[in-house]
Amino acid sequence: MGNPKIVLTADRTLMSPYRGLSLATFFGCAPAIDPHRDKSSFWYKILKNQVTPKILFDFICNYIPHTNGVANFAPYGLRKLEAGLLRDGFRRDEVVVAHPDHIEKFIGPDTQVVGTYEMDPLGMGPVTMTFTYGRKQISYDELYNTELHHRIKAAKEKTGSKAKVISGASGTWQYNYDPEKIQEFGIYAILEGELGGIAPEIDGHAGRFFNYLINGDFENMDPFRKRSDFKVNIKEFERNGKKIHGRFVNFWDRPDLEEIPEIVEPSMHGMVEVMRGCGRGCKFCDVTLRSLRYYPPEKVKKEIEVNMKKGGSTSAWIHSDDIFVYGMDPRTAKGMEPNREALEELFTAIMSTGVKHTNPTHGTLAGAIADEKLIPNLSRIIKSGPENMTGVQAGFETGSLRLIEKYADRKLAPYRPEEWHWVVKEGVKTLNKHYWVPAFTLIMGLDNDETPEDSWETISLISELEHEQPGSMFTTTALTFVPIGLLEKSDFFNIGNEMTPAQLGVLYKTWQHNFKYGIQKFMNKTGAKGPQKYLFNGIARALGGVPLGAMEK
Repeated sequence: MGNPKIVLTADRTLMSPYRGLSLATFFGCAPAIDPHRDKSSFWYKILKNQVTPKILFDFICNYIPHTNGVANFAPYGLRKLEAGLLRDGFRRDEVVVAHPDHIEKFIGPDTQVVGTYEMDPLGMGPVTMTFTYGRKQISYDELYNTELHHRIKAAKEKTGSKAKVISGASGTWQYNYDPEKIQEFGIYAILEGELGGIAPEIDGHAGRFFNYLINGDFENMDPFRKRSDFKVNIKEFERNGKKIHGRFVNFWDRPDLEEIPEIVEPSMHGMVEVMRGCGRGCKFCDVTLRSLRYYPPEKVKKEIEVNMKKGGSTSAWIHSDDIFVYGMDPRTAKGMEPNREALEELFTAIMSTGVKHTNPTHGTLAGAIADEKLIPNLSRIIKSGPENMTGVQAGFETGSLRLIEKYADRKLAPYRPEEWHWVVKEGVKTLNKHYWVPAFTLIMGLDNDETPEDSWETISLISELEHEQPGSMFTTTALTFVPIGLLEKSDFFNIGNEMTPAQLGVLYKTWQHNFKYGIQKFMNKTGAKGPQKYLFNGIARALGGVPLGAMEK
């Protein structure tokens, strides 16, 4: 039996169930190696150059199961691509989703493409840049992505394979900032979006894209050849006096709903998608560049049932970029008022599959409170309660009224920028009342335009929430500004060199809140019960104060 024609995979940080702990999925962003650590220091004598001990990371980031090297679970985006290839005429034995530790088994003379799914390949995502002090340390994301590419390269050399390695998904923009990795990894092509770094939607026409790749259509730039669906750009970079070239492929596709395939094998964490696009228009975000499309409830149900029947899932993680936009008609909802009926129908369908728990990945505070009946009704449908808390990631972004108006005014719709503080407070109150817990993200150094006054507004807003609503449940994570979306031409915010005392105050305040309020008071109330949860909570309690102590010094 020959090797499969197409091998799809992702690095270990994207192929772990993280012991069923949803917040632990960010653990790949943790610093792994400090190449600059003083060899005479206490920590070097204990851990050498390890930052987050590998034994701890390996325990939390446990391996997914596999069947003869084939991954039993995979990232949702990879499953969509697999489904598209099978629908478009590739046979099951021609396409494999490989476990990263068994990639060598599938690469050989017959292999034509190795596709890697990459979310944060070089550790430049907002969370990782914060945790590694602007990439002064090496994250586990980058460490394991590098390991995967080295294994692929070694397998090709060993077998004489001429397979083309192509890297795709939302993190590939990072190769523009560290192009040496393209040569080091032996990457044939980088798949990237035309604008803002957003990943192209190739699942709608997966077969056509991979046939182009296999047949050599991406080999050269040809500015005189008019193509409606792709462009090849051979970029030249100069680093340390040397010229480096990389092949970047833009693929233009906006598949209609009927062209988007349904997954045929289980996704990681029981994740399913319910919509694409957002419509909020925040300048610092790339997903807002996608046009809005909503999956009908029946399409969502089919994917949940795949996860339940083939993967044993008992919960559904509902992916969107703002769940409260689902079903909204942007032509008539000028204030972005939620479509409560559509949301109720969606979540009723989700619960009809028999899942025990569901929660959306993202939602806005404005959307949550714009219709006073929305959260109470959804909470009844999904059975939110003291023993079944619902988590949702929400953008807090900043406490600065100036910055929120300048960069994210529609995030507040139907409210006005000057009402932002009220929206945050009312949003937390409403969500908590119905057993929803928002996990907030903030942006430090937004477009390098943040003043000390802006930072102090953020600190004040968090403090006001704590004092005015002392029983409130929310977490806060400060992230460094990364130039994506409409701000892709801006510069990174360098947390290691450019942080002002006020921005350090923001970082300290977020950690202080999470430790005093999140870890100590309510973390034990969220998530599924079980020994893994209690162990993780114990680790968080033991280590949660370490960053605070470091900043206090």
